[in-house]
Amino acid sequence: MLRKLRIVLAALCFIGITLLLAGIGHDWWGWMAKIQALPTTLRVIGGATIGNVAVLLGILLFTFIFGRIYCSVICPLGVFQDLVLWLRRTLGKWIKPLRKRFTFNKERRWVRYPVTALVIVAIIVNLQIVVAFLEPYSAYGRMVRSITGGGPASLLITAAVTFVVICVCAALWGRAWCNTICPVGTVLGCVSRYSLLGIKVDREKCVKCGVCSRQCKASCIEEGTLKIDRSRCVDCFDCIDSCKKNALSFGKIVKENDAAAEPAPAGRRAFINASALLLAGAAGTSLARAQVKKVDGGLAEVLPKQSIDRDPRLVPPGSGSPKAFYSSCTACQLCISACPNGVLRPSTDLEHLLQPQMGYENGFCRPECTACSDVCPAGAIRPITKEAKTMVRIGTAVVNPELCLAAQEQEGCGACARHCPTGAVSMVEVDGVRRPVVAEEQCIGCGKCEYLCPSRPVSAITVKGLHTHIQK
Repeated sequence: MLRKLRIVLAALCFIGITLLLAGIGHDWWGWMAKIQALPTTLRVIGGATIGNVAVLLGILLFTFIFGRIYCSVICPLGVFQDLVLWLRRTLGKWIKPLRKRFTFNKERRWVRYPVTALVIVAIIVNLQIVVAFLEPYSAYGRMVRSITGGGPASLLITAAVTFVVICVCAALWGRAWCNTICPVGTVLGCVSRYSLLGIKVDREKCVKCGVCSRQCKASCIEEGTLKIDRSRCVDCFDCIDSCKKNALSFGKIVKENDAAAEPAPAGRRAFINASALLLAGAAGTSLARAQVKKVDGGLAEVLPKQSIDRDPRLVPPGSGSPKAFYSSCTACQLCISACPNGVLRPSTDLEHLLQPQMGYENGFCRPECTACSDVCPAGAIRPITKEAKTMVRIGTAVVNPELCLAAQEQEGCGACARHCPTGAVSMVEVDGVRRPVVAEEQCIGCGKCEYLCPSRPVSAITVKGLHTHIQK
């Protein structure tokens, strides 16, 4: 019964998260992305609110009571691995080499804790590329995004490598990725080591047949000794269903089982070490619907807009500054899939690899749109109202007279002045020529002028980002 309930809940969460990452259902189940452990931790580090702290403490408290159910229900990468295992077991009915059973393996602390420490250090020094590669929710997000929305070669290659590695690890070693590499699994494992409830063994009923150990995808049940490594058990309840003698159950952990699971001093030291690292880290720090114009006047084909290098970079309203944005972003691709205007896309440069970057080649950042801030789970883009967004300056438009058709007296254009939503661009006569002039204090950096500028392949008016966003 518990296993079936877990499967139903996991399926609901998995489908919801997958649809979110594909750009569907942000208004209905967008909250699912905001209960992911590491993005929630980054939101707390970036500026704790009562809601963010409550979610993080809720995850830790739930793990302390029930064990690592989070990894089997809420984490999409964990559920994805379960799907790979289910497929392997199903095909194993007809393909003999796929009938491989699991065996107990000792905890690989020499890998678990250094990897987790590396992620925490990366958060402290703003090396988000490390976090992006190892954070489970973001890793799954890239796989979904590469299938549903495509992207640059760097995204597709990274997603493909992640997919292959995860599938191979799951098929051969079960939840080895979760219990060896995943930093979220390591931290929650330190907590679940002392969980109040968990899998327990009735020694009077157990005949030591070893079926539970061979079925354990976390490889945490030692055959013959009945030892259970609770730091690696993900509470999938497969072992309970596999036991023909009903010797396994889920309930309050008794001291005898706690002692058998692992020596207390070593577990306590691991928990203290991981908690200290976590506190140190905290202290230290819809598919894009692009509005692309393909024709001019319905007849002449025009060149596509060319992306430009922006320094400082443009980042969405609600992020505060490029530094704050990139220090919290885990490159989960959710904001990219949610952006209806084609403004956000994955970066291809090494410093911000796969993290979102803004560009106005395919559309502009509509002042009334808050889609990215509504869905960001990591706090890189803080929630912002439509009214507040129109008062935030993320950049300033700059005119290049050499590219401007009006300034070169080729034709009386003025598209930028006509369409500017804040009236920051106006046509002024300079040296006998009417050309666009920007009032910087009025410009919010939405990019509408850049997007609608007829100059190709580079717009004559482009938006330069600000080091710190300005609240008007």
